[in-house]
Amino acid sequence: MLIPTQVKVQSPLSQYPTLTCHCNGCKRRSGGLASFAFCVPKDNLVSITGDTHHTYSDPDTGSGKPMQRSLCTKCGSPVLIIEASQPDTRCLQYGLFAGCGEELPKPQLELFWKEACTWEEQVGSDVREEQ
Repeated sequence: MLIPTQVKVQSPLSQYPTLTCHCNGCKRRSGGLASFAFCVPKDNLVSITGDTHHTYSDPDTGSGKPMQRSLCTKCGSPVLIIEASQPDTRCLQYGLFAGCGEELPKPQLELFWKEACTWEEQVGSDVREEQ
């Protein structure tokens, strides 16, 4: 599946585990109440084309472990996250798939719930305070 930011994955989105993270770092980076992501094995990420993506190391994380965050330098969209504890997984941001014609699934795993806004409702079936 090729999406507008030129990220290509091998399989349908419904195959991959999903998560949402409410840590303050993810809120700031996503520009929303949480970060929503598909957890894709790096071997299933076929390509990120061109030189339009910038990656930086983010030490401001809820887990205290730095992660690599990538964004598109053309549109500013968050693209992916690589967690220090899971270097073989790419967390591809839900927003990349907006308008792709597939229904985006409800996240399965919900992290750092204690940092969610008090009026939010839990959506994950597995809710944890940390990774």
